[in-house]
Amino acid sequence: MTTKKNSVLLVVILFLLLGQSMSLGANPEDIEIEKQEFKQELARIKTYSDTLKPKRKLESFENPKDFMKYALSARENNDIGKYEEFADEIQNKWKLKNKEYYARITLELCKLSTKNFKGPQRYELARKYALTALEERNEIPLVTELELTGRVMTTMIGPDALKGEKFAQRRKKDTEIRLLAWKRLIDAVDPNWNPDEQLVSPKVVAISFGLPGTIEPEAIQDPALRAEYEAALEKNQQKIERYSEQNELRKWLKRYKKTAGEYIILAYSTEPYNNEELIQYFNDYKLDEKIKNWIIQKVQTNIQKK
Repeated sequence: MTTKKNSVLLVVILFLLLGQSMSLGANPEDIEIEKQEFKQELARIKTYSDTLKPKRKLESFENPKDFMKYALSARENNDIGKYEEFADEIQNKWKLKNKEYYARITLELCKLSTKNFKGPQRYELARKYALTALEERNEIPLVTELELTGRVMTTMIGPDALKGEKFAQRRKKDTEIRLLAWKRLIDAVDPNWNPDEQLVSPKVVAISFGLPGTIEPEAIQDPALRAEYEAALEKNQQKIERYSEQNELRKWLKRYKKTAGEYIILAYSTEPYNNEELIQYFNDYKLDEKIKNWIIQKVQTNIQKK
């Protein structure tokens, strides 16, 4: 019995050690290999996309309208079934790998779907792939999440539009993923960010140390000065990156109100109406009151006009 207990204990210890070694992070060589595979995958998608584009260029047509007819015809002839096989193969390959790479690859597949085919199936496939990548949304960059939510669409107008409860269920999902991303975007925006903050180049940092503007830290002989200079360069680079990030997020905040907000307005202005559900969503996700009131009022106005 003691021997059996010792064996069990040994297995547990080995399991814990294995888990600990895995948590320490991947081998740098493996990370670099995966990075190269990611770049190769993007190139592969680009090559596939090029095969779907019209072979003739706009310049070869005397009348631009003739080119448009030709381009639309070319899209009609593209085989969406082969594209789905291609996309599924890539999805299955990457879904258990680096989540950021997986999301960015998925976004490219979604773009390829909506741009190169005709009919509602192109949007259905883009929606399917985008939702898969968004299942682990907190592990992907915010901007990638925002872009992916724009690929989650449901047809609301025309003969292919969903009706009744099927549409209501799709609408809930479409709205949820947009509100989640919107909340994450709002939380990422720093209210104290100063758009007039003065930024300087690495050259200016070097000059402030009395050094030549193009000098590399490795060329500085004094260890203390080199360390201080490296720290100043790093701090300056972080300020530049922070400024760029906050500037971009504010652009997204303005853009997202138009794209996500207007999509939600259209969705809840379509039968079956459910203002109570929409109001509850805003209470749950605690978005800005101005955004909430704007959307709800627009929906109510649209319904009253029908």
